[in-house]
Amino acid sequence: MLFRIRSKLLLYFIVLVVLLTSVGLFFYNSSEKLVNEYDDSFERFLLLNDISQKTNLITEKLHAYILDKEESYLEDYRKEKVKLINDQKRLYQEMDTSDITLINYKNMIDSFIDECDATVGAFQKDDINHYSSHFNEVLKIASFLQESTLALLNNKLTDYQKFYDQIEQQNHYYKLMSISLFTAAFFLSTLLALWISGGITKPISLLSKAAKEISTGNLSGEDIRITTKDELKPLTETFNQMRTNLRQHVMEIRQKSELDKLLKELELRSLQNQINPHFLFNTLNTVSKMAYLEEAEHTSRLIEAVAAILRYNLGDLNKASTLREEVRIVKEYFFIQQTRFGGRIQFVTEMEENCLDIEIPSLILQPLVENAFIHGVESYEENAEIRLHIYRHQERIHVEVIDNGDGMEEAIKHKLLTYIEGTEMDESYEPEKSKGHSTSIGVKNVIRRLQLFYQRNDIVEIESELGKGTNFRLTIPTVVKGRNELVENSYCG
Repeated sequence: MLFRIRSKLLLYFIVLVVLLTSVGLFFYNSSEKLVNEYDDSFERFLLLNDISQKTNLITEKLHAYILDKEESYLEDYRKEKVKLINDQKRLYQEMDTSDITLINYKNMIDSFIDECDATVGAFQKDDINHYSSHFNEVLKIASFLQESTLALLNNKLTDYQKFYDQIEQQNHYYKLMSISLFTAAFFLSTLLALWISGGITKPISLLSKAAKEISTGNLSGEDIRITTKDELKPLTETFNQMRTNLRQHVMEIRQKSELDKLLKELELRSLQNQINPHFLFNTLNTVSKMAYLEEAEHTSRLIEAVAAILRYNLGDLNKASTLREEVRIVKEYFFIQQTRFGGRIQFVTEMEENCLDIEIPSLILQPLVENAFIHGVESYEENAEIRLHIYRHQERIHVEVIDNGDGMEEAIKHKLLTYIEGTEMDESYEPEKSKGHSTSIGVKNVIRRLQLFYQRNDIVEIESELGKGTNFRLTIPTVVKGRNELVENSYCG
């Protein structure tokens, strides 16, 4: 059965992901259990505190009713009593029925409620002696309840300290487990990578070595041993069969050439003229198959970069984008130019990650970077540099496109600054036509779209000097005039 290399890779990675996911779920369930235990313990604290407060409140309402004989106090007393009874039921459901202290506490609440009701009943019958006696009992029991509540809270806090120590110990255990898991995953991944790559590169290395031996005329090598069952298996079998065929042809030539030396030489030349094209054809066929198995990653990456830029440039310019998306397209542009010019030019990005989600118009950064490249550093043979710097300063996000090129002429710089300030640029001013890849969107277009989007002119700053390069700086406000929403939201700060 033929196992494809891709299938093996998928199988190995699925096993690794399932293993890591299982361990992650184990950690998650354990953490959830600790959180639930913590919540239950905290709920008991709150319940005891509520019982203590409601006891004091009932005593106050009862006392106020006895003094003023207002029905409103009696109504409040009854409402608070119902709440206390409900809290008592909750306590009974959650408490350990074998805990004598909690049982006595529950019975004390029952006695407190009974004495309160007896006080009300005696007071309504104007039985002064009895309601006075019952009210004194209410006060005593309320005092005992307060003391018992404090004692229970103290016991719970003691238990909570043990629980907290347990959490600390378990967290330490999880930390060790995480480190162990990371280490194990790292070594497992490394072993898998070595195993998989070895299964691919070893047969290819053997094929390459055998091909070199054949090219030198050595056909006596042993067949390459097949250790895999993937796409390399038929390739290795074909190569072994090719060498066997070549060896048989040579043996036949030698046997026939024993009759006559001249005939041998003539036959060898004839056979060589037949063998060489056959050998070259088989070798080229083998190289073709090997190239099919190899992935041209850099070429694929370059095609992806061009596709991303074309897709973005052909998008709707009226639709707002984000600074993060603009930076992504600029990086693709950097990659293409780096591929074209190699070490002649360096592209440097320095940016604060938490400032990249701000909203800006589409296709802003790429024209500026292209302008810096085409008019600034494209003619440099070495040491050319374009820098993209994004940072927050005061209440604005600053985006700088800096090059170390020739700089702007003073007249061009003056006209651009005049346009930025709101005065129409002289119609005689025409930027230099592009000498390379360009979006056909000029600097003037970029400036105007920014000003319209943010409803203000002080959006662009230009610092340039002949022979010292140019710094084209966007100062993006965090709040857009005429809009209700914040541009930066909560992402930059």
